[in-house]
Amino acid sequence: MKLKKLSHINKSQIIFNEIEQVNDENLKPVVPFACTSLRIKDKKGNIYHGRGMEFTTDLITSSLTYYPKNHVFQHPSPDKTLGLKYISKYPIIAITDPVSEDNTRLATQGINLEGLSFSLNMIHNTGLGEPDVKDYAISIPFMNFGEWALANFATVNELKDGLKREVVFYSESLSMLGNLKSPFHFAIYDKTGESVVVEISNSTLNVYDNPTGVLTNGPEFPWHLENLHNYSHLSNIDVSTSKIGNINLVQPDSGIATSALPASSTSVGRFIRAFYYSSFANAVDDADEQIAELGHIMNNFDRPKNITKDKSGEGEQSANGEYLTEFTVWTVLSDLSRAEFYVRMYGSLNYQKYTFDQFKDKTDFISIPLAK
Repeated sequence: MKLKKLSHINKSQIIFNEIEQVNDENLKPVVPFACTSLRIKDKKGNIYHGRGMEFTTDLITSSLTYYPKNHVFQHPSPDKTLGLKYISKYPIIAITDPVSEDNTRLATQGINLEGLSFSLNMIHNTGLGEPDVKDYAISIPFMNFGEWALANFATVNELKDGLKREVVFYSESLSMLGNLKSPFHFAIYDKTGESVVVEISNSTLNVYDNPTGVLTNGPEFPWHLENLHNYSHLSNIDVSTSKIGNINLVQPDSGIATSALPASSTSVGRFIRAFYYSSFANAVDDADEQIAELGHIMNNFDRPKNITKDKSGEGEQSANGEYLTEFTVWTVLSDLSRAEFYVRMYGSLNYQKYTFDQFKDKTDFISIPLAK
């Protein structure tokens, strides 16, 4: 699989002569969250985006947030003066989460009316640093990249062109994430099937075409694509009989094809499994049935509490003294052609459906806490 990197010579790419070194402090667990993002297609070529979000705490309250067309966005620059102002061309439905005292409503997952969809996934990086003072007025915190994309663009190709505009992204330290500097990367999808990954490497903003449609967490996206070559033997065809030496071997059941998949819930294991499941997903004609198929796919990335605990030796524990455990706080299914958004919380068996028609009479943003 050939990786295509899109090189944009613009102010968004901030290159330092010396790369900041990752030290032990950067590597400590800080209420981490894991994410698995993938896409599938139906028989008509329509695109469906699934994503799960894992936290290690029940204390973070996610909200369903609606932004109408013409909503004004403007965030602080590095010196807390106002940065770039942009007005949403399209209404947006998003899940928002608090990440700092200054940003209690960060869009971590969302879709706009034109079917552009994104996922914010966590990854440790060195950050972009601060832009030149003269560029503060056109700056945006990198953590708001997904929101900026949904507000301004209808397709991935429009987004690529938009990165050539007068806009500068910078990495902000986030108090609720151990003061890490915007430790995120983004998967962007549109209803034509185009997808890109946007992430920071060596203090530079990079945009990669994403032929897999998959994104998890670290390492960086090019590493995941290279790692796929270690799984050239994957197939969804069961090999249920064989002969080795003089012994005939027969499987007593079906399902042996998945035995070569990684069993772990690490970001590396989840990337391979997400690529496998999305590549072989059952495609149907009916959009409602395809959403149900996507739900079945995402069930393979649903993590219950206490199945794995963080005993990394760093000593971080929850308030009651127990080690932290990641679990799937919410899962989102998005139908990009119909611009529909489905949410299932940890405590629910079923998905709640949201559509733009439900908010068509709203002229201001609405943020509704999602029940845990």
